[in-house]
Formats: sequence, C-alpha cells, structure tokens
Amino acid sequence: MADADTTTTINDAASWYELGFSRGLTEPALTMGVPKTPLVLNGIFAVIMIIDFGFWPILFVTIALHCLLLYVCKDDKMFFECLKAYINKKNYYSV
Repeated sequence: MADADTTTTINDAASWYELGFSRGLTEPALTMGVPKTPLVLNGIFAVIMIIDFGFWPILFVTIALHCLLLYVCKDDKMFFECLKAYINKKNYYSV
C-alpha cells in the first residue's frame, strides 16, 4: 500500500474560507427566488380571488407579478426590506 500524502498546503488552508454554508448566514433566504413576505401576499391574494369570486384569470396576473418580483429581487435581494424602511421614514426636512 502506498502512503497517502496528508500534508496540507497553503492552497488547502485557503479553501476553508470559501465554504458554501457561510452563504446561509450572510444572505437572506429566498423562496422561489423571492422573499417570503411578497410571495405569501401574492399567493393569498390569488387564493382569495379564486375561492371567493371564482376569478381564475387572476392566475395570469399573479404569475406576471411573480415574474416582476423575480426581476426586482435578482439584483437586490433586500429590495423590499429597504423599501419598507424608506416608506416608514418621516420627512423632517421638507423643502
């Protein structure tokens, strides 16, 4: 049997800094590419419109809205949190 080379090099040690599980600690969790709150609101709106009113064409609108949400969240995953924080700011210095 050949002896296995167990020496670690500098390149092996540097690879530990690029572990995949650390992304879960730094990036927001997305469901279907969208934050959970807008996705749930979109789904609840579709379910209410279908169950209460029997309005099945609303599915096309909700799918289009989901595609819009995907487009917005593709570049900025925190878009809705930033928008919520901006809307709640008071305008102290009106010009």
